[in-house]
Amino acid sequence: MFAWQTFEQEEAMVENKAMNDAQSGQAKGLIDQELLDACIHCGLCLPACPTYLATGRETESPRGRIYLINQWQQSGRAPQSRMVEHIDSCLGCLGCQTACPSGVQYEKILDQARPGLTKTKPMWKRQISRFLFAKVLPDYNLLRRLSRLLRIWQHLKGRAFLEVLAKIKFPFAGKVAVLEAFLPPVPQFQPLPKQSWNVGKKEGKVQFFSGCVMDALYGPANHAAVRLIRAQGQVVEVAEQTCCGALAYHAGEVDIAKQLAKGNIAAFTDKEGPIVVASAGCGAILKEYDQLLAKESDWQQKAKQFVSRVQDISEFLSEHVFPEHVRRRARVAAPKVAYHAACHLAHAQHVRRPPEKLLNQLLDDVKEASGKPSFALVPLIDAEHCCGSAGIFNILHPELSLAVLKAKMARIKESGADLVVTGNPGCLMQLAAGARQTPGKPIQVMHLVELLDEAYGLAKPDD
Repeated sequence: MFAWQTFEQEEAMVENKAMNDAQSGQAKGLIDQELLDACIHCGLCLPACPTYLATGRETESPRGRIYLINQWQQSGRAPQSRMVEHIDSCLGCLGCQTACPSGVQYEKILDQARPGLTKTKPMWKRQISRFLFAKVLPDYNLLRRLSRLLRIWQHLKGRAFLEVLAKIKFPFAGKVAVLEAFLPPVPQFQPLPKQSWNVGKKEGKVQFFSGCVMDALYGPANHAAVRLIRAQGQVVEVAEQTCCGALAYHAGEVDIAKQLAKGNIAAFTDKEGPIVVASAGCGAILKEYDQLLAKESDWQQKAKQFVSRVQDISEFLSEHVFPEHVRRRARVAAPKVAYHAACHLAHAQHVRRPPEKLLNQLLDDVKEASGKPSFALVPLIDAEHCCGSAGIFNILHPELSLAVLKAKMARIKESGADLVVTGNPGCLMQLAAGARQTPGKPIQVMHLVELLDEAYGLAKPDD
């Protein structure tokens, strides 16, 4: 039953705490009213919403958030602080959008609301965020230096030091310790070559989008992706590029996201071939550059052409074939493998079949190579439910993120999987942290391309 009375009572408690920020928050006309009116409050989105399932609160559900945004729009006033908190606690996983029978475009509602909500935040917080989005993430050289520092920190057992500081309540030590606990073991950085020649018969040319987080924290997965593309006969090029802009865009800093989008479009415009990306989060925003720049006439056509070329790595690999000699050496060590569908792949890009096709092909290849199946693909209940990472959500909302992760890890444990594969760095980080904290048999977490690369024996010592 839809508890509107409970919902309204909850909001009445904060009615007198409005944020009257004179420089922000006038919502009239900010959001397309037709988008808001499309929601009929049926509640079929609730079972698909991880934050609602974790809290049981209407204000943490899609229809509750739409109700809040609509009230803000109708009021024409600055948003209430609690209302901003409820919108910020949305993972943006878009599971609700997939479940909605009315076709409510929840993503567009959020995208239109967030710039206005962002302006209500303290200036110092915005300045830090804008510096991160505009100066740190786009600077790949800086990110590589930071990743080296993180590697040294981990080697020196910095986590134990943070835990000691947290126990004596040293300022910010506890929050930093939580953040550090999510980080994967940082690998030694190895740059992708600007051009990697194909193996065997030449089929074409591919442009590879590396992604800032993938480049800094999951470099081996990027190298695996390049090897897989090469094995299918493609020449791989890595153009000078910048951050995709996803984090800036979803934080409401649209101007920064637009500048980053223009930089990437310019970087790839004169390059030949499809643009392939191994990060679902990056791929989702890359495929929306035409919408992001829809009102900029000088960039509309370029953005549309760019978007038409973007493919997730699973889409590209599933459309091509590995040569027979590669397929004959297929081996998988893990007895049971499960697939977690990254939200930005399944819900945002609607890419579902390609990863499954690749895994089933691998299963067939292993059986053909060895005469018997050496592993099983086990179903994962709620495979498309968010793991709680959602960009930097696990940093900003660690308690809620952990509650969502706990539900996901329970499903993984039920599946009996020894190995979980996925296609997004945020999911890799979150699931690996969950696996470390889950008692019982060890659970390994890998990017899909790492499994394929390892299974087909493509990695060499000098790679």
